Amino acid sequence: MNRMGDGRGISLRPCTYADLGQVYAIEQESFPEGPYPPIVFANLLVLAGRGFVVACSGDSVVGYVVGASAGGEGMIQSVAVTPGLRRRGVGARLMESVIEHLSEKHGRISLLVDASNEAAIRLYHKSGFSETGRVIRGYYPNGNDAIEMSREADSG
Repeated sequence: MNRMGDGRGISLRPCTYADLGQVYAIEQESFPEGPYPPIVFANLLVLAGRGFVVACSGDSVVGYVVGASAGGEGMIQSVAVTPGLRRRGVGARLMESVIEHLSEKHGRISLLVDASNEAAIRLYHKSGFSETGRVIRGYYPNGNDAIEMSREADSG
């Protein structure tokens, strides 16, 4: 029985230009108060290369993660899963994939998270991230603060 309770039935692969419409739809569902515009994802596809990964169920993109080099370290730019598949291991698998990718080149990986996004903060803690103490006041379009989180990269 394949119920996707642990992310099974979901495949991960590098994002392609053809996926960007579905990625943007997930972005709008996930961040309705301030989604990245489509051009940002087109640029991230070029900049991140293999660090832009999509989760698929059949032919449908159901999640994505983007991790790239920034300021000499690995930086997770964005991660989202379609609402109907959250809390089923898809986000954890995406995080594992991007951490593995970024660890190839960087000793430290960081990200920013909305201080009010408790589900994301829990996911990042489970993925080995901890708060650095850095807070950026009013970072998000809704006025919420961003918390910086980081972790040491896997050594191999």
